[in-house]
Amino acid sequence: MSQAASAVKAPPVPETPAAAGTPAAAAKPAQPRRLAINFLYLSCGESFAKLLTFASFSYMARTLGPWNYGIVEFTLALMVFFTLPVDLGLGSYGAREIARNPQNAGRLLHEITGLRLALALCSMAALGLFVALLPKSIEVKLLLLLYGLSLLGGPFLLQWFFQAHDQMHWVGVATIVRQSFFALMVFAICRKGAPLIYIGLAECLSVAAVATFCVYVARHRMHYEWPWPEMRISRLTGHLREAYPIGLTELCWAFMWYFCTVLLGFVFADRSLGWFGASHRALMALHTFVWLYFFNLLPSISRCVAAPRQHLLDLMDHSIRFAAWTGLFAAGILTTIAPLLLSLLYGPAFRAAASSFGVLAWMLPVAMLSGHHRYILIAYNQQKTLLACTAASAVAAVLLGFMLVPLYGGVGAAWALLAANAINLALVYYAVSRLVTKIAVGRQLVTPLCALAVAAGLYASLVGWNIWLAVLAGSGVYLAVLLWADGRRLASFLQAMSRKPALESRAA
Repeated sequence: MSQAASAVKAPPVPETPAAAGTPAAAAKPAQPRRLAINFLYLSCGESFAKLLTFASFSYMARTLGPWNYGIVEFTLALMVFFTLPVDLGLGSYGAREIARNPQNAGRLLHEITGLRLALALCSMAALGLFVALLPKSIEVKLLLLLYGLSLLGGPFLLQWFFQAHDQMHWVGVATIVRQSFFALMVFAICRKGAPLIYIGLAECLSVAAVATFCVYVARHRMHYEWPWPEMRISRLTGHLREAYPIGLTELCWAFMWYFCTVLLGFVFADRSLGWFGASHRALMALHTFVWLYFFNLLPSISRCVAAPRQHLLDLMDHSIRFAAWTGLFAAGILTTIAPLLLSLLYGPAFRAAASSFGVLAWMLPVAMLSGHHRYILIAYNQQKTLLACTAASAVAAVLLGFMLVPLYGGVGAAWALLAANAINLALVYYAVSRLVTKIAVGRQLVTPLCALAVAAGLYASLVGWNIWLAVLAGSGVYLAVLLWADGRRLASFLQAMSRKPALESRAA
């Protein structure tokens, strides 16, 4: 799986009602302590891997410069659309089915590995045809083909199998192995003037390393047979029928987040692609924490399904307030220090990326607001509606990309991406209002927006003297208003979220 594809965190799809009466009912639910430990493993592994990834890409950007670094980002964004079909939702589907029926784990391991291998071969063939028709240099084509070769390792990335057995420590370790190997290879072989195919070689070797690790754990630690592929067509088509809606949701999510990068690479063969790719990668690293927040919030939303509707409304009121305060603060800070931040991360040559990063930063509050409604649809078994909303947002991203990228380059791509996410917020808000209940978002935004306006005014008045004094003063005013207006309420919300599972466990 490519570096870009591994960053695509589409919302998980829950069990469908039709399957609720399967023998899965015999499977034991995870205990709150186990859930907390699993979340800790995932968070630590993901955070450490993100640091490694960011360090390696920061080094690449400094070494290669905006022009060649843009080629790498173009390749990664393009590979998302060939990597995700290799999985096509089978990882989430397989984890769900094994969690329901642990006795079928060995059989599903072989069958899903076989199906993913068949999909990998199809995806490689499609990539080969695409590369043959691609109007790019031979270096770009060779880099794409090397990344395509790494697709053969995809079927043997067994993190989904570890997830199904609640072995999240192996998921975290596998993530670290992957990114550590890639980072070490980049630091060892990436030099000024080095061929870009060295990056593709690092990708292939890192995928081979983590695939070897996953197979070793499954065989010698979990004591399952070697995951040789099972190719029985009758069984494989059944799995594919169940998994493809999950895969389509992930593909739509990828179109919404990565299409503009690919389009920019076709329209502009200059440094603007590198500038946008650097700002987009920084945004995606920050978006991981948004995903982790909702990953942790989903159980609390799901518990509201069987409770009176007021429980959901109270939970959303507190959580949306928290999201509004934190999201707007992060976007404001990142916008003000964007030139300094990007120069620090990628080098002075990437200072011009601040214009696109300043737009992309506002996707954080939009994503935090839309996340509440997206995960309500998940918790209330409205995944088909979520797929429709995501697909419509992806179409909007494509159309806006065609309109804005040729005219405004990287800044246009950033605005297209922000607008598509805003459209997604509007669609999921309407869907939740129609299918579940109306969740207010206006009143929670009034005070944070007023605080942001006051902080911005103070920043503008002081920035001519000293930028850091201006940032500090504006942040201080914003945080003071937060503590005065919602401090106690948000503190109580965070405390309740941390202890609620344990209380419910005792009550049970």
